[in-house]
Amino acid sequence: MFQSLRARLIALSVAIVTVAMLALAIANFLTVQRHVLSTLDDQSRQLVNAQAQVLGEWVATKRLLTHTLAQAVDTPDPRAVVQALRDGGGFSDAYFGYTDKRMFFLNEMAADYDVTARPWFRQALKEGRPIVTAPYLFVSPPEVGVTFAEPVGPAGNPVAVVGTDVLLTTVVRTVGAIRPTPGSFAFLVDEAGAIVTHPDPALTLKPVSALSPQLGADAIQALPKADSGMRTAIGGKDFLFYGQGVPGTNWQLVVAVQRDEALSALGSLLKVSGAIVAISLILAIALLGAVIARVTRRLAVVRDALEDIASGDGDLTRRLSVQGNDELTQIARAFNHFTDKIASVLVRIRESSETVRHASTEIASGNQDLSARTEQQASSLEETAAAMEQLTATVQHNAENARQARQLASSASDIATHGGTVVDEVVRTMGGIEQSSHRIADIIGVIDSIAFQTNILALNAAVEAARAGEQGRGFAVVASEVRTLAQRSATAAKEIKALIDDSVGQVDAGSRLVQDAGATMGKVVESVQRVTAIVTEISNASQEQSTGIAEIGTAVSQMDQSTQQNAALVEEATAAAQSLQQQAAQLADVVAGFRLQS
Repeated sequence: MFQSLRARLIALSVAIVTVAMLALAIANFLTVQRHVLSTLDDQSRQLVNAQAQVLGEWVATKRLLTHTLAQAVDTPDPRAVVQALRDGGGFSDAYFGYTDKRMFFLNEMAADYDVTARPWFRQALKEGRPIVTAPYLFVSPPEVGVTFAEPVGPAGNPVAVVGTDVLLTTVVRTVGAIRPTPGSFAFLVDEAGAIVTHPDPALTLKPVSALSPQLGADAIQALPKADSGMRTAIGGKDFLFYGQGVPGTNWQLVVAVQRDEALSALGSLLKVSGAIVAISLILAIALLGAVIARVTRRLAVVRDALEDIASGDGDLTRRLSVQGNDELTQIARAFNHFTDKIASVLVRIRESSETVRHASTEIASGNQDLSARTEQQASSLEETAAAMEQLTATVQHNAENARQARQLASSASDIATHGGTVVDEVVRTMGGIEQSSHRIADIIGVIDSIAFQTNILALNAAVEAARAGEQGRGFAVVASEVRTLAQRSATAAKEIKALIDDSVGQVDAGSRLVQDAGATMGKVVESVQRVTAIVTEISNASQEQSTGIAEIGTAVSQMDQSTQQNAALVEEATAAAQSLQQQAAQLADVVAGFRLQS
């Protein structure tokens, strides 16, 4: 219900207005209540004072009439005077008695009636002034009344006391007529706290506490001096008690005003105030609703603009009106500034994402090409490594053959050395020499073939080293050395072959040259020594070829490992470039969700 700002503002404003109106209404009510109570106190005091004066005048009248009865005391026949006074003064009876116990009554009294023993007689003599007795129940008629009495004679030595009996009917009627409100009432209380008159006859002569436990003689006597009415509950209703003494008596006239009835005007005022508050609230709600609706309408424009940005096409080209200088205009200006910044950032992101996308595409394409070339290079290096392994095996085999050739050359040298001593066995061993010469010729052919193959392999290695670029420079140097050694081996093999061919020719003509064996043997020894030296050189060259080829194999292995690592790095770079391309595409899609200026 209060989820919108408009509803909250209206609710808050209405609450403030309501509290203010209620506070004003309560303050007015309390002020009026105090004024009404003050007026009630004043009017009630005036009423009770006026009515007490009325009762006091009634008492004074009765006292005056009772005083005139004293003239009949010395009259020989006072009946006519007494009867006239009784009937004209509204008394129920009039009489007088002497201190010597004589008495005069209009009615015949009992023979044993002692007038001097009567309470009114004794009280008058005791006080020596006119008195009013406390209310009591008359014998005939059986009603409540009082006696007015006054001593007659010199002060301190009265001879008689005159008295009149008065029923309190008039007083009861007068007091009962005191009703400021329909539920209010008045009553008389004597100084002892006994009720003299009350609208309820059953309470007559009963203690005033019978009305309420809070009432008592002291409380009643304190009423005339009270600043305001004493609030007391009777029968579940609140009453305000006001009191005033009746002049010439010890009575207190008490007026009990029913509080709710006295303040009934406040109820009407409260209703009127409530109606005014309700009308004011309705007008305030209407006025505040119109004002707040006008204010929040611009906030709704800001909200709609933000919703357009947050959903749909994300329109960042929309701008709010910035007319005026109020807070809403400042919000609109700040919104436009914020939108400009966001749009500028997104434009730069769009341009950057496009650049990143193109760059990542080029990187991915280059990496793929590089990956293919690296894989091709790795394959070539694998083939080169395999060829180098074969070359290594061939060179090792060549070295072994050279070692054997050196051993054979050494044996031939030994044979030639001892040739002089075994000339006679030349013919027999010539066949063996011929066979050995053919064998050597075969070996030399093998060496020549190995040298030729080595030369070819070294040439291929140089070509591969040239393809490898900077990494194959050391390999090219080794291949050049191997080629040089192969050429030397080929030259030596040719020379040995020529020598062997010559030896074979000589063996073939051995039979003809037996006579020249001695001289020729020296040449043979020299040739054999030369062969031994050449074979030694071939053996050393073969050893050097083996070492160089081993180094070439190590370099090729290292190149192969580096190429494999490069291939892995290229694949990782390719994957990273593809991921970057995907991220750039996603970023472009996100930016494409906003509508930007061109």
